[in-house]
Amino acid sequence: VAMDRLHASGFPGLKPDAFTYTAVIDAYAKSGFRGAASRADLLLDQMEAKYAAGDQDLKPNTFTYNAVINALAKSGEPGA
Repeated sequence: VAMDRLHASGFPGLKPDAFTYTAVIDAYAKSGFRGAASRADLLLDQMEAKYAAGDQDLKPNTFTYNAVINALAKSGEPGA
């Protein structure tokens, strides 16, 4: 997420949280773009890793998991 880079560059007010990540994942789910489901799943993986590393603001919630499930269901990709 671009906000991660901005936050790391010295913009403390732009630190993405679970709401931000979930909004991006939901946008992927609704986009219909090829590869959107894979990107949504990748963002979830990043959230879970950062949460496990101690970032309490990135704890995935029910909305996050539902957004990823929607992205996978709508993708039509084999194996999704």
